[in-house]
Amino acid sequence: MKSMKLKRLFAALLVGSMVFSLAACGEQGAQKEETSEEQEASEDAPVERPELVSEEDWEAMQKEPVFGTEINYLFNGGACVSAKYLAEQLGYYQDYGINATYVEGDSVVNTVGTGKCMWGTDHIATMLVPITNGVNMTFVCGSHMGCKSVYVFNDSEINESKDLVGKTIAIHDGIGNSDQNIIYRMLDGDGIDPTTEVEYSNIEDSAATVAAMESGEVDAAIFSDYFVIANYKDKMRKVCSITPIDGFEGEVCCVTAMNNDFIKDNPVHAKYVTMAIKRAGQYARLHPEEAVKIMYDTDKMTGEEADQLEFWNSLYFGLSDAITEQALENIAADYIRLGVITADDMTPEKVLELAWTNVCPDEEVPDLTVGDPIEVEGCTVPVEQRAE
Repeated sequence: MKSMKLKRLFAALLVGSMVFSLAACGEQGAQKEETSEEQEASEDAPVERPELVSEEDWEAMQKEPVFGTEINYLFNGGACVSAKYLAEQLGYYQDYGINATYVEGDSVVNTVGTGKCMWGTDHIATMLVPITNGVNMTFVCGSHMGCKSVYVFNDSEINESKDLVGKTIAIHDGIGNSDQNIIYRMLDGDGIDPTTEVEYSNIEDSAATVAAMESGEVDAAIFSDYFVIANYKDKMRKVCSITPIDGFEGEVCCVTAMNNDFIKDNPVHAKYVTMAIKRAGQYARLHPEEAVKIMYDTDKMTGEEADQLEFWNSLYFGLSDAITEQALENIAADYIRLGVITADDMTPEKVLELAWTNVCPDEEVPDLTVGDPIEVEGCTVPVEQRAE
């Protein structure tokens, strides 16, 4: 009898648990159905216009091919080319309804020029000649001044650029590429013929270059200022530089390039991408410590933070359109005269037409401070854009 009661009790509990389970399943099913309906409604709902985008521009953006898609840009790390990455981290792309994500890869010429990435930043000295030879990209904004110099050891008898005549300078990316092109203009500006009065030795590894300097195989070398700050600050000194400090005349070093087809098919997106990068360049200039921290926090910067910050503060981030355009025209004229640009019938005006597309003028960027130019060590730099 007792056994029968237990069986009946167990059966009742079993039925009760099944009812509860079915009820629970029914609730979950309802929740799933509701969620699915919400998702469908969400997909059908129009995307809201970002506050910083005008109604006219937003309407035009929605008709462009890349609207609502993830757009890739190239970023392989480094302080010099960081503005486009800071634009992502600071949410500036998102401010304009743009889903931009960085990818790591080959050079700007080989990625942006072929449309694998839509924009990237590099040396003018690396990208200008390929553009004149037909690579499908153009420059849309300046990045910064400075970052490279010709160095010797402290005890060297070479004290200024004229002492480099008859000497051998180490470069690191091959004959005819950016290092040599940068040296050409520095020496040419000081009255030295860089094509005949100096020898060049290509040594790809920086450590091997230092060894070659120590052995006397080469007399001087071009290095990133950061490399020397981090490793040889007390052992090397500058002979000439494109960094506007220590009495050297500044030079616009790097620019952001954008794929021509991207600009043609998506002109409003191109405008706002450039706007985001310009805002990030200004942030890099006005808030160096915070910007460097972002780089460290996202594992895009290594080494001693004090060294990185010193290098960061030596760069003139956030250049105006005017100074960038003037620099491009000057560089183009020099490259043609020195035989760096060899494309037929090239003039500075033709080079500028190919290499410079002002998709987002400074005056259209909110809160961008671009002041009257002043002279800084012989280099024209807008007041508010001077490095602190």
